Amino acid sequence: MSRCKISNRHFSHNRHLCHNQSGELSKGNQQAIGIFDSGVGGLSIFNAVKDFLPQENIIYLADTRYAPYGDQSEAFIIERSQKITDFLLQHSIKLLVVACNTATAAAIQVLRDNYSIPIIGVEPAIKPAVEKTPEGRIGVIATKATLKSEKYQRLKARFAENASITEKATPLFVQLVETVAQLQPQHIAEIKQELQIFIDQKVNTLVLGCTHFPFLNEVIAQIMGAEVTILENAQPVAKEIARKLGDNVNLQNTARQLTFYSSNPAAAQAKFNLILRQKVNLLPF
Repeated sequence: MSRCKISNRHFSHNRHLCHNQSGELSKGNQQAIGIFDSGVGGLSIFNAVKDFLPQENIIYLADTRYAPYGDQSEAFIIERSQKITDFLLQHSIKLLVVACNTATAAAIQVLRDNYSIPIIGVEPAIKPAVEKTPEGRIGVIATKATLKSEKYQRLKARFAENASITEKATPLFVQLVETVAQLQPQHIAEIKQELQIFIDQKVNTLVLGCTHFPFLNEVIAQIMGAEVTILENAQPVAKEIARKLGDNVNLQNTARQLTFYSSNPAAAQAKFNLILRQKVNLLPF
């Protein structure tokens, strides 16, 4: 016997996405996966999902007008996350990915309490870092909002009670990914300055706690050195999506659709083209 928990406010969007008692989707395998972030950072998740699940239709939404979320209040992030989720549900998504560490920390529980579809978030890879770092010297770079969040503090308390963790909020990295087409020597010098605290602390593992940061991975790795393990979460998220979908992956042998939205297409178009290495049709949200 199936069971479907749906709030009245969202019934018209969600009625075709009931779950059975095991929590699995019961219908909709041709529907799209919805992914959103404050900007282009979540394209690191999008790329991993696109490659790992090559048959899936995907809708990606960048809330460019209000990026970065790390500078916004929790109430504002929750409001935007709900508005975006409503919009994506109108396009009949079967699963939602909150591809933003800040939005995950601030809003994912609210979203899960109010929507019936599976919702997957992202969080700093603290548990894998502890597992890979017996010496316990771990660095975490993230937004200020992520580092201050209760969700992040609970994550540390659960998995890293005995680890030595050095943290730094790095809004510069988000700015570079969102606005700079090609890194110049002064940008690399600024990145090294931001990372200096982790070099001084001789961290063994550096956790990239923002989906924007993997786009700087090559430079970060060069600066930190080959002996430092760098962790991000795009591949684990893609695998979790596949696990959550189960038998509801898209089995149709047709060309999939990749759709892109932005709340400020004019500002985001060039960066989308650069990251995705092709000109994309960026629609207004």
